[in-house]
Amino acid sequence: MQNNTETLPGIDVLNTGYGDFELSFDPNKPDEVQKAKETITDMLKRGYAIFVKQGKETFRVRKFDADKNVYIIGSTPAEEVPIGEARATAVGRSAGG
Repeated sequence: MQNNTETLPGIDVLNTGYGDFELSFDPNKPDEVQKAKETITDMLKRGYAIFVKQGKETFRVRKFDADKNVYIIGSTPAEEVPIGEARATAVGRSAGG
């Protein structure tokens, strides 16, 4: 059995209060994408910091557009990262402190 979780988009969640976990999803499965969208939206509301890597740089997610399925890392469309093409890291408010 081959492990495909490294190739799937998703979020690695770091949280000392609830423990670390990994959310991976298949961008071709609407129910999995919906669950990821709900999770991302909820984490941002709860104060999680979410980071995505673009090339060699890492950017903090400023907002999330659930209609377009993109992380927003800046103020222009060029600064949007599709969730189906990214692996993100989320840090809970309790992590590290």
